Amino acid sequence: MSRNKFPKIFVYNPTCEIAIANGTVSYMPNKMLSRFERDLDVLPMYFADENDVILVNQLPDRDFRNLIEAAGILLPNFKPFDECIQDKDFIISAKESLEPWGWSPRIHHIFKHLKDSCQQEFKNRPNAYWNDKHKDLYSRKKALEVLNHFLNKADSNLYISKNQIAKVCYSLAEIKGLIETCKQIVIKAPWSSSGRGLQVLRQSHLNDSIIQWINGTLDVQGYVMVEPLLNKKYDFSFQYHIDEKGKIEFRGNGYFKTNSNGQYDSNILGGMPKEMKEFLSDERMQKLSGGIKQALISCGIAQNYCGHLGIDCMLYSDQKGEMKVQPCLEINLRYNMGTLALLFDQYLHHDTKGEFKVHFQPKSTFDQFHKEMVKNHPLKWKDGKWHEGYLPLVSFNQNKLFGAYLLLSRLNKHF
Repeated sequence: MSRNKFPKIFVYNPTCEIAIANGTVSYMPNKMLSRFERDLDVLPMYFADENDVILVNQLPDRDFRNLIEAAGILLPNFKPFDECIQDKDFIISAKESLEPWGWSPRIHHIFKHLKDSCQQEFKNRPNAYWNDKHKDLYSRKKALEVLNHFLNKADSNLYISKNQIAKVCYSLAEIKGLIETCKQIVIKAPWSSSGRGLQVLRQSHLNDSIIQWINGTLDVQGYVMVEPLLNKKYDFSFQYHIDEKGKIEFRGNGYFKTNSNGQYDSNILGGMPKEMKEFLSDERMQKLSGGIKQALISCGIAQNYCGHLGIDCMLYSDQKGEMKVQPCLEINLRYNMGTLALLFDQYLHHDTKGEFKVHFQPKSTFDQFHKEMVKNHPLKWKDGKWHEGYLPLVSFNQNKLFGAYLLLSRLNKHF
């Protein structure tokens, strides 16, 4: 039985924040980011009902579809992106809603002819149509506002102190001043995601390439965010959904890994890693998620956005060696890998842990990687649930440079 009478229309556009920073409807991602979007364009299928439509650049092949169906996932409909947005019958056919990975002026422009055929509930969403005020919602400055609101209300020394949070800098001179104070810093572009658009300075020196990056970011985006480099131990997130009326629902926690430069590496499946449980009790997590929820309302996000969102957080060690929480590093107003990881968790056996990873090896393809993994790590089931092994999440016969997959392990094994 389908969840809805009319289909939701999904498309994968993870470059939405960069498109917002650009601001034009004609923005095009660079060659590598375009390839990333194309290669992983089926990922919204895991949020979809069998009646929904995923707009893709290349239809998934039969081998992949068979494998995913065998894994117990119902397949939605796949249709060619370029053809559909110009097809008169598709344009006027009744739809429940449009569900891009994230909104931007560009995707609003691409979808403009499809909106009239959506249901009124979609049209009533505060972000069903773009306006210039939306841009600031997606900025790291807005995340800083939410963080400040949370810290002003918090009554615990568990959280980061005000003198350790980000500062807004409008000039190179301001940044140099903060380097003298903090020594090691992180410089972030206001609009970026997944650890892109940032520079990590472990030495208190700005070389020519970093100065060029700063000046370029200041010219395009107007300012940068600068914060002390913290001794990070673990990354985690809070996942929410805001409905058409501004009601926020907490969906769960995400746990993920980043590399030494802060770029996204993978999501951890199967709940909170045991190493974190010593510091983050259920009670603390509930209090934290509730406080962030209130901050989202007080700072106007709930009233001006509808859809999924994730709050990235950090558990770090301060100068005294005490564990502290940075409760709002950034806000991802879109579908994100954390929401996807929560969805996969429901398929896992209770004694299974795993990782959800994006594959990229410059001199290889996902097709080659798949052949090795399916041979060495076949997917195994237990009690009707995924128990251990490898599961590809995108087609593996289409010469993809990027891929996505799960790698699962039993809890009594080292993962």
